[in-house]
Amino acid sequence: MQLVRIQTDEGPELRARGAQQSESVITLAAQRGTILDRRGRALAVNTARYEVAADPTARGFDGRAAELYALLGQLTGRSADHYRQRVADRASRQYVVLVRDLDEASKEALDAAAFNGLIVTGSYQRRYNYGSRAAHVLGHVTRDLQGVSGLEMTLDENLEGTPGRQAVQRDRRGVVKAVVGGTRVEPRHGDDVVLTIDLVRQAILEEELAKGVEAAGAEWGTAVALDPRTGAILALANVPTYDPNRPGAYSNAARRNHAIVDRIEPGSTFKLVTAVGALESGAVAPTDVLDTGAGWKVFKGRTMRDSHGYGRISFGDGITKSSNIAMAMAAERMGSGALYQAARDLGFGQPTFVDLPGEIAGSLRRPDTWDGLTLPWMATGYSVEVTPLQIAVAYAALANGGLLVRPYVVQERRQHATHQVLWQARPDSVRRAFGAQTAAQLMPYFENVVGKGGTAPLAQVAGLRVAGKTGTAQRATGGGYSRTYRASFAGMFPVEKPEVVIAIVLDRPVNGFYGGTVAAPIFGNVARRWIGTFPSVAERVAPSGTIAARRSARVPRVDGLPATLAAQRLEAEGFRARWDDDAPWHVVSSRPAAGDTLELEDAIRLDDADADGPAVMPNLRGRSVRQAVAWLRALGVEPRVSGRGVIRQQSAAPGRPLPASVSLRAGS
Repeated sequence: MQLVRIQTDEGPELRARGAQQSESVITLAAQRGTILDRRGRALAVNTARYEVAADPTARGFDGRAAELYALLGQLTGRSADHYRQRVADRASRQYVVLVRDLDEASKEALDAAAFNGLIVTGSYQRRYNYGSRAAHVLGHVTRDLQGVSGLEMTLDENLEGTPGRQAVQRDRRGVVKAVVGGTRVEPRHGDDVVLTIDLVRQAILEEELAKGVEAAGAEWGTAVALDPRTGAILALANVPTYDPNRPGAYSNAARRNHAIVDRIEPGSTFKLVTAVGALESGAVAPTDVLDTGAGWKVFKGRTMRDSHGYGRISFGDGITKSSNIAMAMAAERMGSGALYQAARDLGFGQPTFVDLPGEIAGSLRRPDTWDGLTLPWMATGYSVEVTPLQIAVAYAALANGGLLVRPYVVQERRQHATHQVLWQARPDSVRRAFGAQTAAQLMPYFENVVGKGGTAPLAQVAGLRVAGKTGTAQRATGGGYSRTYRASFAGMFPVEKPEVVIAIVLDRPVNGFYGGTVAAPIFGNVARRWIGTFPSVAERVAPSGTIAARRSARVPRVDGLPATLAAQRLEAEGFRARWDDDAPWHVVSSRPAAGDTLELEDAIRLDDADADGPAVMPNLRGRSVRQAVAWLRALGVEPRVSGRGVIRQQSAAPGRPLPASVSLRAGS
């Protein structure tokens, strides 16, 4: 009777309560926003990854177990016995993880086979398509996709999006099913971010900096390039660097962004501040003659030296020859207040407010805390601490006629689905640091620095007018100075209308230590290779014979790049590229080979994958739909495309064995 009563009187209520207990909500993951370079190349993207587990007690599992193990072996490259043994050795009777990192195409193959007892859960992973390129700008994320450095951290809230939710019901076996008519809230995917950086220029800056650091035997090097008119960062590089796909494999030193977190005494690159203060205060004119003597002079009981005895020289020539004594004498004429004000006006002692994390402000003491030696020594770049980025910003002011700009690396944020621009950088000057007339008066002397009588002839580029300043500073240690150095160069081109400012710093070089011998050549090599990426500069340079003057050059390394990017790299060097129209657009080698010397304007053939070698899945992200489809069909893979524009997602991960078909999602 009790059983009948429960069934009839309490049954409906108990069944409703049981249904409620079996209902739950699952989270629908939001995609993290894509980070793109200024030309739309995808630098940081998401890839869907899946964990596959099995319940060996499920009905029908044993009957198809051998088939399952064989398929998993094909998809992952492991043996079928590996998966058979995992199930046999399981600790849990009803749950055993078989694969922790399965790509989307392989997951689709498992779905199609419809095995009983499989439990597949998905998540997104972050992928940095170009490895270490711009690593210190991009930063990296944790396994949970939380940004912990670079823009991934600064823009974490914008990039991460908002997860959705779906009402589901679980049966007695734990199988999840959607509730008909149940609540579903779609995830809001993170914003896409477009940078001011160009991938080709970034690659060139990184390559030349790495070569310069190696040649000088330096402990580290950093370089930052700005558009002096807007403050847009065109490229930023550090050596050593790291791969944000595997951040844990690298030291903290490799992950350090020296351009904004290192506080250094700049040495002679700071003489720009002294020159500006001298002219703005009216204490010294460029043509005023100063007697620097035999190359040494005592200031407040301490001897200051020049590298040579220059005797009586003009203040302008003191800039060109980097005379410490001339700068210190000018500082004494203008006084501590004028030098301090010039330094503050040029942004020293305060952050630049760049949109990257970890920036420090440097150190600029107020004049009332100075001792007798501070004024003459600060005039030469000591007794003050700055960041390499602050040096670049100061020289940008010289390049643009006296305006202090705020550097930035984020150009805009876009809504992921519609590509609507949500926010856009609006370049604006922070303040006028000094007059345009002062800039015009000083520029010829900074151009002479790169001339025959200056300290940086190795920064010259034939046919291109370059201006800049070298720096060689002893490193402070233990209250004094060691016999180790920092070498630097800050320069700009073209002088008649500067479009680029680059600041370079090398720490502890041992194969030479002067800025003019180890840092200036890096600038010259970068400028030479960057000319082709600035059409307006190339047009002005070509008539003066820059290309003709450099009749030959070494072929750069382009293997592993998409052919379109490889062609841009070659064109930046002055070469032409060609490849078969019907070939997969992925470079395996070039002819002539990387490192060979070739006449400029000659054609370099880009070869694709060896037909006899094992074919693997290429990286299609950032490629147009037409390119991606042609590439896959040439490899015998059937593409399934949704959307238009460039490829944003691919179901098979790059480097995996080729599947029979691949799903591609495109967007503009």
